[in-house]
Amino acid sequence: MNFTIKPATRVGINPLIVAYSESGCGKTYSALLLARGMAGPSGKIVVADSESGRASLYADVLPSGFETFDLCSPFSPERYVQAIDAIEASGAVIGIIDSGSHEWEGPGGVLDMAGEIEEKSGKAGLHCWKKPKFEHAKFVQRLLRIKIPIIVCLRAKYKSRQLKENGKTVIVKDETTSPIQAEDFIFEATCHFEILQNHSIILTKCSHPSLRDCFPKDKTTPITEDHGKLLATWCRAAGNPAPAQPAKKPLAELAALKKEVWALLTTHIGPDITPISANQFLWSKEVLDGANPDLVLEKLNEAALRIVIEKVKKL
Repeated sequence: MNFTIKPATRVGINPLIVAYSESGCGKTYSALLLARGMAGPSGKIVVADSESGRASLYADVLPSGFETFDLCSPFSPERYVQAIDAIEASGAVIGIIDSGSHEWEGPGGVLDMAGEIEEKSGKAGLHCWKKPKFEHAKFVQRLLRIKIPIIVCLRAKYKSRQLKENGKTVIVKDETTSPIQAEDFIFEATCHFEILQNHSIILTKCSHPSLRDCFPKDKTTPITEDHGKLLATWCRAAGNPAPAQPAKKPLAELAALKKEVWALLTTHIGPDITPISANQFLWSKEVLDGANPDLVLEKLNEAALRIVIEKVKKL
């Protein structure tokens, strides 16, 4: 297998963005505004809606609108993979999944799948999670392979823990919310953020330092289209400049190699040698691949010419 090695840049990066919050904090609308900024004034946005049409509430307030389809139960990982396929095939510039939490805890989701296996086998344990987690991993990998930017909205809640204080059992509530998904799901995101009750955000992960400049700087400013535009610009940035390439050798050296090949071929073909007869001779002697009509003497680079010279010398 041949590998193409090239200078690394950010051009062509399709970020996976995760937004999570409690109900009513503005996940859907924030995702739509971010998407519109990234897609531009008329770019196509497609929403996979598992929230009973909630995204469509904003059909008349999002500039240029968007397209959507119902992502209905069963909310299996396979169903979510199909939804991603549909978004990509639609020609969308950016996709939104609202919400990704159903894949984990919804009817037919990962938790349901594990529960069904436990019920059928009559035995709890890790064996109940093998297939559900394998299918979940397929969903995550499909998200990472999508060829357009995608925003995944997740429901979130405050988790509670039982502690002992002075011999008494107390319930302690976390200070921040946790997304309703697999614990390691958001680790795969390019960036993720929690949306607060006042619709502002707390940026909880950035894969690159300059990504922070694309989001609100304080805890009072909500997501706007402008933040999406900043993200789009960030994705188009080339990053570090490509290293300087070594200077090409003078054309005189290439010409000298061609002249040497021509002189060697003249001794085999005769003084009436032509470019056509030269190539036919090289093909007949399997110096060049005759099955490739584009592989002709005139188009060879220095390295290829040196190989031809060595082979012709051995004829």
